[in-house]
Amino acid sequence: MPQPVPPNRKSRIALLTLIAVLALCAFQYGDNLGLNGLPFAQVRPLVGDLSKAQRMAKQGNIDFFAGQAVAGKPLTLRGELTDANCFLTTQTHAYDHAFCAKLCAAAGSPLVFIPDQGGPPYLVLTPRKGVPVPEKLLDQIGVPGIVVQGKVLESGGIKALAILDLSR
Repeated sequence: MPQPVPPNRKSRIALLTLIAVLALCAFQYGDNLGLNGLPFAQVRPLVGDLSKAQRMAKQGNIDFFAGQAVAGKPLTLRGELTDANCFLTTQTHAYDHAFCAKLCAAAGSPLVFIPDQGGPPYLVLTPRKGVPVPEKLLDQIGVPGIVVQGKVLESGGIKALAILDLSR
């Protein structure tokens, strides 16, 4: 026959259980504010106010890397910027395609950098996460022979180039 638990021990167990429950409630897991479920249209304006986005992420207990520098190996390349949609589906690029490429990029198509030296294109990244591509870079879409300095990254077979500066 089991022994009855003394009242003093029962209260200690109840107290420890209560403390454990309170500790778990205090340590909440991510996305306390439902930020990950926000529609894109509500997130887009935050690109212009990264400090506000950072505060929201901190309050929501979610990972936030916007504004941080992209890592990678330094590299200088000569080539051309174009949009990924047309280049990857039809190999179309250069001056004759510049207007279309700019329109596709404006619509959200990712940019790729096609090196003059040959080889696969690089997905174009910005040097800081969550920061828009600079206008001076976007103006060079479809212009052959630009020289870019950047950082090269590779993950899962995808080569990317975070462009730091460009010249002609």
